[in-house]
Amino acid sequence: MARLPKLAVFDLDYTLWPFWVDTHVDPPFHKSSDGTVRDRRGQDVRLYPEVPEVLKRLQSLGVPGAAASRTSEIEGANQLLELFDLIRCYLHSYPEWNESSNSKSRVRDICKGPNWALRSSLEESPFEA
Repeated sequence: MARLPKLAVFDLDYTLWPFWVDTHVDPPFHKSSDGTVRDRRGQDVRLYPEVPEVLKRLQSLGVPGAAASRTSEIEGANQLLELFDLIRCYLHSYPEWNESSNSKSRVRDICKGPNWALRSSLEESPFEA
C-alpha cells in the first residue's frame, strides 16, 4: 500500500466548491428542508460532486484534514463548511490564510492543534508526504 499523507490541507474556493465565497455567492447561507444550501439570493450553492467521497475516504484511511483559504469572507466560508457537514472532516479550519501567511509556519500551527493525535510525529517532520 502506498504511504499516506499525515495531513491533507485543502483550499476552499475552486477546490471544494466551484466559486469564490467572497465574490460569486452572497452570504449568509441556509440549508432548506430538502438539504439544498442556498445563499441570501436563493442561488443554489454546491460542492464539487467528488468532494464528499474524497473527504470520507481520507477520513476512513485515518488521514486528518484541514481547510485553508485566502478568502476575505471568513464567516461565510465557515458557515458553508458547517452546512455541508464538512466540519467533521477537519480538525482545523484556517479560512484567513493569506498571501502574507508563511505556509510552513501555518502548517506547523495546524499540527499544534489541541485535538491532534499525530501532533508529535508531524512536528518532527511536518512536510514529509
